[in-house]
Amino acid sequence: MESNHDLLAKVDEVRTRKKVSYEEAKKALEAANYDTLDAVIYLENMKGEKYEDLKEYKDKTFDSIKRTSSETVEFSYQDKKFDAPLPVAVIGTLLLARKPKLLAAAAAGVLAFGVDITVKKGEKETNLTKPVREKVKHTANAFGLEKTKISRKIEDLTEKIHFKKDLEEEDDLKGYFSPDIY
Repeated sequence: MESNHDLLAKVDEVRTRKKVSYEEAKKALEAANYDTLDAVIYLENMKGEKYEDLKEYKDKTFDSIKRTSSETVEFSYQDKKFDAPLPVAVIGTLLLARKPKLLAAAAAGVLAFGVDITVKKGEKETNLTKPVREKVKHTANAFGLEKTKISRKIEDLTEKIHFKKDLEEEDDLKGYFSPDIY
């Protein structure tokens, strides 16, 4: 076993050559029987393994996207239709989920205005909004809510939601990066 001073010097040497943490450098030295060159080679091989794992993950992700790209999401309102690939619709929904008020408003709008969302895969079609719309109607009827009362409440709610930011919030840097300057 090396003295602590010698071990620290070897760990520092490995760290400067491979840009790893103290713990990783020490483990590499232990695996290489405290030989600095063997520890550096060991770390190079480990990075190669990590790269292979990353490459495999990338390949799996692309395969998954290719499989799901045959699936589409159709948005239809009255006689107008719009198709989007399933991954695009999912990513859009995830981005919208970062703003819960906006997501709730969009979901309420979809249900209230009769927009149908259908997932299509080959010949198979699954309507996502129709069952939800039916459940909402049954629940509203069970509580004795009328359509006019609900629409009035929705109007009140939409008046309370502000989509514009105050100018102070919007321009945190007080015009330093304004396009007018450049």
